[in-house]
Amino acid sequence: MEFTHDAMTKLKELLREPEPEVLQGDDLPFSGYEITSNRDKVPCPSTNDTKGPRTIEEYEEQEAAELDSLAGPGGGAGDRKAPEYTMNYQQSVSAEDVFLQMGPKTPSSASCENLIVRIKLPGDKKENVELTVDTKSVTIQSPQYYLKLALPHDIDPDNSKANWDSVKESLVLTLKLDREFDFVNF
Repeated sequence: MEFTHDAMTKLKELLREPEPEVLQGDDLPFSGYEITSNRDKVPCPSTNDTKGPRTIEEYEEQEAAELDSLAGPGGGAGDRKAPEYTMNYQQSVSAEDVFLQMGPKTPSSASCENLIVRIKLPGDKKENVELTVDTKSVTIQSPQYYLKLALPHDIDPDNSKANWDSVKESLVLTLKLDREFDFVNF
């Protein structure tokens, strides 16, 4: 092999140290701005906090009080409470799916068509309940209760329905799921 000037120059370029991918302190161009930190000026929280619980019972009482003030997911609004609710998936199955296992459906929630939300509103009447449904959440308002509930999947509000169960004083929502790949499971 012949060592020409061009070959030596190319070899030198190959053996050169690679440039750093991330610029470090001195490599950065000067911007004219001074960077400061106030980390040393922030006072540390005191380890001898007298308001903190000293026993397990005090801790549990404090935790229960905090949970009551938050009123759970969806939270209450002002003096209104958050109602109890349940969410269940609903799947339409036939004998072909259950006994013969010939259909494409599985027992998982991926094959479900509807989301059933039951909201208990004791003491309220159907006329006093205001319901707002969009693709990602449900909002229920009444004189006694308030609930803004984020849904686990997008829904189709136009094909969903709501029923009032006067015996149980609850609102039953049948929300049609609208998922991107539903055609795969049906």
